[in-house]
Amino acid sequence: MLRSVTSLILCSLVSASVFACAGSEGPVQIVFDSFHDGDWEIFVMDADGTNVRQLTTNDDGDYTPDWSPDGKEIVFYSNRDGDAEVFVMDADGANVRQLTTNDDGDLSPDWSSDGKEIAFNSDRYGDYEIFVMDADGTNVRQLTQKGFSPDYKP
Repeated sequence: MLRSVTSLILCSLVSASVFACAGSEGPVQIVFDSFHDGDWEIFVMDADGTNVRQLTTNDDGDYTPDWSPDGKEIVFYSNRDGDAEVFVMDADGANVRQLTTNDDGDLSPDWSSDGKEIAFNSDRYGDYEIFVMDADGTNVRQLTQKGFSPDYKP
């Protein structure tokens, strides 16, 4: 019971980066980015801080990882092709695939609750807007019109 309550609390605090929450059989896993060795990379660890594993290794930054709802993949953005693009990889860091390609930044991707779509923000038309695409990177659609600014302060 205590483990379920702890898992539920962790899910509430960091839901965008926790997988295997309340009711799951396996350990709670947290995915995060860290500036550990001079550039930003993606890591995963158990909820108690043990079993830390680095998933990405490259000379450019990898940021804002988010678990797919089934825990099989992680979406993130990276500067590895010269500008910020959205990528997805298997939960163990293998099979990295680029989902977006454009000359401007695509940032902060998040999975939809059913795992069929990924939302992200982009300045591809000169102003940061919110976009959504199918989980395979196809069918990109702009959702906002002059409605999002990364400098917005409520």
